[in-house]
Amino acid sequence: MFELGGVLSNQVRSVGLSVPLRTEPIPHRNIGSRMATSKANSSRFRCVQFCLNSVSWYELLIMLRLDDPAPDFSADTDKGKISLSDFRGKWVVLFAYPADFTPICELDIIGFARNKPTFDALGVQFIGWSVDTTDSHKEWIKDVKQKTGVEIDYPLISDADKTLAEKYGILHKTRGVTYRGVFIIDPDGILKFAATYGLDVGRNVKEVERIIKVLQRARELGRLEEVDRAKELSKYDRRGEEEQVDPLEEAKKIVVAGEKNGVMLRLIGGLAIRVHCHGAHSGHLREYHDIDVYGLGKERMGITSVFEKLGYSPNEEFNAWNLGHGRWQFINRLQKNKVDVFLDKFRMQHTLDFSRRVQLDDFTIPITDLLLTKLQIGVKLESKDANDIVAILEDHEVGHSDDKETLNVDYMADLCSQDWGLHKTVTGSLQNVKQFIEDGTFVQCIGMEASELLLKIDTIRDALISRNKGLRWRTRNLLGERVKWYEEVETGESEAK
Repeated sequence: MFELGGVLSNQVRSVGLSVPLRTEPIPHRNIGSRMATSKANSSRFRCVQFCLNSVSWYELLIMLRLDDPAPDFSADTDKGKISLSDFRGKWVVLFAYPADFTPICELDIIGFARNKPTFDALGVQFIGWSVDTTDSHKEWIKDVKQKTGVEIDYPLISDADKTLAEKYGILHKTRGVTYRGVFIIDPDGILKFAATYGLDVGRNVKEVERIIKVLQRARELGRLEEVDRAKELSKYDRRGEEEQVDPLEEAKKIVVAGEKNGVMLRLIGGLAIRVHCHGAHSGHLREYHDIDVYGLGKERMGITSVFEKLGYSPNEEFNAWNLGHGRWQFINRLQKNKVDVFLDKFRMQHTLDFSRRVQLDDFTIPITDLLLTKLQIGVKLESKDANDIVAILEDHEVGHSDDKETLNVDYMADLCSQDWGLHKTVTGSLQNVKQFIEDGTFVQCIGMEASELLLKIDTIRDALISRNKGLRWRTRNLLGERVKWYEEVETGESEAK
């Protein structure tokens, strides 16, 4: 490193290049000439060939250096005037973003806000900043709250004169805004981490959390032997892996959040089947990434509130097209996942109403209804759907009650005795699955004898066929297949995934 006017720096940034320098001081005058006059002088530096004229004296003087005191400041924020020294004794995450009312910046501030409880537990104070005015910050925060329900309860600095951006070296010279910067400052006011992102690159809040934990643990370890220290800190090293959201855990979080807010939500679709199926055949179920839930239309406002509190926002276009069909969609752009919500009725090839039965299970719709959502696929039934049906049949007994893990054959027979189309589709699906088994498709991967599985299918099918049918059913039967008995559903929408 070298000394300039008493300010130390170990790096010179020149067109993105970091250049380490030797420690001897250099006089202020004739720096360029003295660095290149002789081999002797050249050998005194680890690197002498860099574009000095692209780095101004001012930029050299303000160069940040890790493990030095972070540049202090006093600034106006949307929550009043603050100074960095006000937060001495706490870890500070100081993050800069280009501008208010922009999509990526909105994701940034929301991401930090939603994870604030985690960082609070780590003793961390967030401070955001941009070159916008405090009035702009206040309007933007209000807009974010109205759109997402997220409260931004940490200060946003107004760096309108760009002094702070200059101090921390992240001012975009031509556009007059800050790059996305993250600076982590320890309780003693020492700069422990600094990173700059391009204008178009958002931040990973989980990575910031990881870095904080590493720095805090390193502080605790102090001067522990180097090998032991490295071994301990390696536990926090994710090596840049992006944290994946477990769909089932996320689904559980949604259901629990609903209960806490007096809103009934139940899991439906493939993930619900995985909750109930643990037998040998369940190992052959496909991976389920989509989350589908069932709710009541009368609780529509409450459902929206639950999802917004969890960081989701409505898919406005999808909802506009599908609300008349009782189907909503919510998107969490930070986690990059979506949730489909079926309200009151499950509308696919056939319409099924679970509203009077949904409370029979604490987490999913009842297992009998889950089976029906698969059997109603009918003519569109594929091997993956047959796999789901086989998994349910293998792990559940056929009976005459609504016990949690019992397939209520009486309930299924009653439904099908009132609806000729549903009866035809369900009995047809059972016959197709039976054919799959007899062909040997599933014989190698089921945990029971094929004959036992076939017996369950026959028991259900016989109960459906033998049940007395009403006048409406018999009248519709006269028309038979001359009139279509199911709804056409686009590929990919034929079931709750």
